[in-house]
Amino acid sequence: MAQQIFITGGTGMVGRELVSLLFKNTQANIYLLVHDKGSGGDKKTILQSFFALQNKKEFMERLQIIKGDITKQNMGVESSSDYNDLLGKTTHIFHCAASTRFDLPLGEARQINVTGTKNVADFGQKCSNLKQFGFISTAYVSGKRIGIIKENELEHEAGFVNTYEQSKYEAEVFLKNLAKSVPVAIYRLSTVIGDSKTGKVSHFTAPHQAIRMMYLGLASMFPGTPNYSVDLISSDYTASTLFNLFWNNFSPNKTFHITHGSGSLTLQEIIDESFKGMAEADSSWVEKNYPKPAIVSEEAFDLFMNSAVSANNPVLKNVLSALNHFAHQLLYPKNFFQNSLLAMLPDYKKHLPGIRDYYGKVIEYCIKSKWGKIQ
Repeated sequence: MAQQIFITGGTGMVGRELVSLLFKNTQANIYLLVHDKGSGGDKKTILQSFFALQNKKEFMERLQIIKGDITKQNMGVESSSDYNDLLGKTTHIFHCAASTRFDLPLGEARQINVTGTKNVADFGQKCSNLKQFGFISTAYVSGKRIGIIKENELEHEAGFVNTYEQSKYEAEVFLKNLAKSVPVAIYRLSTVIGDSKTGKVSHFTAPHQAIRMMYLGLASMFPGTPNYSVDLISSDYTASTLFNLFWNNFSPNKTFHITHGSGSLTLQEIIDESFKGMAEADSSWVEKNYPKPAIVSEEAFDLFMNSAVSANNPVLKNVLSALNHFAHQLLYPKNFFQNSLLAMLPDYKKHLPGIRDYYGKVIEYCIKSKWGKIQ
């Protein structure tokens, strides 16, 4: 019997690269849940637009598009016969869907990231042939904790910087309590910045908006300390690691940190490399002679944010809101241990792309695509 993989969030930044790897390296059938209000198109369009795959007969036959919504009962699958058919067929579930916005009200973040996860897990519990359940989380479920963060640690009372962290934490707590009934593995990602080969960004998040603020000369300061290590990782290496852990080395009831670790850029290096990359990508930008952002205390940064938001510029306000909820992560330095990951994939660090080798490509892609307006 062929393996049947049900995937949520398969068109996201990491999800699309993971799905492409599953098509190329397995014979599994892919059941892709897409939002019932989305405009993803037919199989041919989805294969080409999201997965960079030609509409080969094999891929067309292996792909099934399921319209739904994880926040709804039965994941929004309208036909009960289709839902029951999935219950009987599904052997693997990979739950990638989430809202990665940092500035959502807590109730909205919970609806997507907690209730959505509960609905997918409920589906998994009912599947008669389920072998594996993979869940993408974030290393920042650690919230305001500082210092060493281990993979087997979760519950804490340190608080959270934003609602994304909190809602993903609550989703993990829920899944941890299902360990006896669902074979779940949790994959915590750090900040996914772009493709290590091309610099391509398919989903622009708060860190990319921070780069945009520097490019526009609007980021006069960031909170934190100059030597704070900002953990950045490429989308392609993240996807290949997820594939190897989920497909080739599945281990239930374990959590893995898919992070860069030592050798990532410090906050000061992020600023310096951003300015270097912007100068190389846009010679006219150099002439504007924008000053580099200062690294300041939390109090000084909050004063800056409050005065900037009070200017009532709607575009500036939206960008600053996302930046504000991200920037405060920089006040809580962390070191993500990877014992479980390295035990499973001992060559992980050997093949890990160096952030300094491709960060400039990400900057160039952001500028040339105008942060996603031109694809």
